[in-house]
Amino acid sequence: MSEPRHHVRQLFRLAAIIGATLAAFVAVMSLATPMRTVAWTPNKLAGQIDASDWDFARNGRLSLAGTWLFTDGGETGTYTPSPDLPVPVKVPGAWPVLDSTGWFYRSQGFAQYRVHLKLPAAPANDRIALNTGYWMSAYRIFANGRLMFESGKLGRTARDEVANSYERTVALPQGARDVDLLIELSNHMNRHGGVSSAPELGLESEMLGRARFLEAMSAFLVGTMFFGALYHLTLFSLDKTVKPNLWFGIFAALLAIRTLAIAPLAADTVQVVDQYWIWRINYASTMLLAPAVYQFFQSSFPNQVRRDGARWLWWTFGCWAALTMLSGPVVGEIGLKAVQIAAIVVIFYLTASLVRSFMQRVQGATLALSGWLLCAAASLHDILTANGLIPGGNLIPLGFLAFFLCLSGMLASRYRDAFRQAQVMTSRLKSLNGELEEAVQKRTIELKDKLDELKSNQSELVRAREAAVAANTAKSRFLATMSHELRTPLNSILGFSEIIRDERLGSLGDPRYGEYATYINESGAHLLSLIGDILDLSRIESGKLDLQFESVSIEEMADAAMRRAATRERKAGECVSISLPPGLPQLSADRRALLQMLINLISNALKFTPVDGKITVSAFVRGDGGMTLQVKDTGIGMAPEDIPRALMAFTQVDDDLSRRHEGSGLGLTIVKSMMEQHGGRLTLQSAKGEGTTVSLEFPAGRVLPAQTDAAGEAARAG
Repeated sequence: MSEPRHHVRQLFRLAAIIGATLAAFVAVMSLATPMRTVAWTPNKLAGQIDASDWDFARNGRLSLAGTWLFTDGGETGTYTPSPDLPVPVKVPGAWPVLDSTGWFYRSQGFAQYRVHLKLPAAPANDRIALNTGYWMSAYRIFANGRLMFESGKLGRTARDEVANSYERTVALPQGARDVDLLIELSNHMNRHGGVSSAPELGLESEMLGRARFLEAMSAFLVGTMFFGALYHLTLFSLDKTVKPNLWFGIFAALLAIRTLAIAPLAADTVQVVDQYWIWRINYASTMLLAPAVYQFFQSSFPNQVRRDGARWLWWTFGCWAALTMLSGPVVGEIGLKAVQIAAIVVIFYLTASLVRSFMQRVQGATLALSGWLLCAAASLHDILTANGLIPGGNLIPLGFLAFFLCLSGMLASRYRDAFRQAQVMTSRLKSLNGELEEAVQKRTIELKDKLDELKSNQSELVRAREAAVAANTAKSRFLATMSHELRTPLNSILGFSEIIRDERLGSLGDPRYGEYATYINESGAHLLSLIGDILDLSRIESGKLDLQFESVSIEEMADAAMRRAATRERKAGECVSISLPPGLPQLSADRRALLQMLINLISNALKFTPVDGKITVSAFVRGDGGMTLQVKDTGIGMAPEDIPRALMAFTQVDDDLSRRHEGSGLGLTIVKSMMEQHGGRLTLQSAKGEGTTVSLEFPAGRVLPAQTDAAGEAARAG
């Protein structure tokens, strides 16, 4: 549906709601306030009302509003009927008081009101009765000098006076056609004395029936409101997030209390609670209704009703209500005038907000708007009536009853929708739960299959590991056995080749035999070196390389390594220099392993350094207390990315120049492993064409302090 058509339909719906609301309001007014028609023209002589031609059965009640005779009783007046100084006054209205300056209105004192009535004949089965109206504050009624009714107790002071200003139905003397009606009253409590609602004449049956109907309606309203308050406050106690229930419960409780404090139920309530406090409760509860209603709508329609308005209303109206309860009804009546002005503003603002909610199709806005229009119309009617701007009765209880029913329907519809959504969600959750259980079962089966597969793989891995360990052990045993078996014939080869080379048993004749013997000796020595490296690596990998830590001199180890390190082409002594600082501490190390590490490094440097190159063996103590041994050469070097490959077993850097040199590729690997067993590490720095620096970094725990007994240090190292 297009947006313009939607707005048109919404406007038609709004017009229908307003029309139905006005029709309901008119019906309520006709029910609660029957038509009052005055069919007489006031006499020129004040204090007389001629109703002899009035037909009560056809025309209904007759209002006695008009001109009555008034006598001021003063502050110490008596209660004896007296015609002295009667003056004409308007009824309803506040009483005038005469003094030396003239007439003025005052709030406290005593007074008499008199009017002479000419009545028609009453039906045979009924009597003419008087609805007393509202007289402030205690009053009694005389008919032809006979006391007919007394409401409250007249008194000279507030302490003596018992106020009871509510209207009653009083039957006039049976068959009387001329009635001299006299009303005495005293007021020491209210802000003004006199009569606020004129008496009425009518048939006793109709008046009593209407009074009972209004009492029943009010009692029903009170019961409904108290039940609604209890119901919604209980719902809020179960779910603190549902704020509309809280404020609706507070509103319903305030309305029930106010209904008990106004007519017609107040006429019975005053028998239990003093009139003075009933006025206070009436004014205070009336003031708090506006912020409670505002807060309810704000929590129900938060996007259409401003939040800060509720805070302002609670502070303003709440302070006036508290002041009324503390100070009395006079302050409450004054404050109620200001509150009525603010209430009119609130009524129009909330009406506009609810119309917006209705146009935006907010859930529950239709019922809320319908009930609110009835309530707002009744409130405006009673405000205008209370200020004498229009005639009429009290419609707020009936308007609020309609409001209560509509809002209850709104909340019920929301709960219904929430319940339906909960049912849908429950059904959806059940479906999802079934799907989830099916998925879990399927996944459980898959995981079980995976677990069985992993267990199978684990078994295979265990078997493969055991096989690898067995193979490695067999390899180590093979290498150890073969190394031992190969070293024995190699030693013989080396020994016999040396005898032949050195011609120890006599001349060979041809010099080439000596040259061949030299080659045999060198090849055997090289092969013996390779077998030794393989045997050392096998021991390291199998964990059978036992180190014996003792105090070792670096200078002594460097000299010994220089004497033993050599290649086929040259020996270390020809191009290796030792640069050691004086006073260098000794190391706690395995003598044989340290010597082998230095020999391997120096031999490696000799292998890759040209004849005109330079090799330096140096050592220094680091700042952390550890010691570093370095073998630095100016040989061919290698690229930084090739360094990891150089440290791998049986691997040489793939370089044409390096391939000219023999080697197993185990030298640096063995040195690295031995350094790790000493708790240190091997580092290698190199650049292609610039040489290589190999560093043996021993931790501080391997450096022995100076002037330490060698045996004690050996024990400490172990």
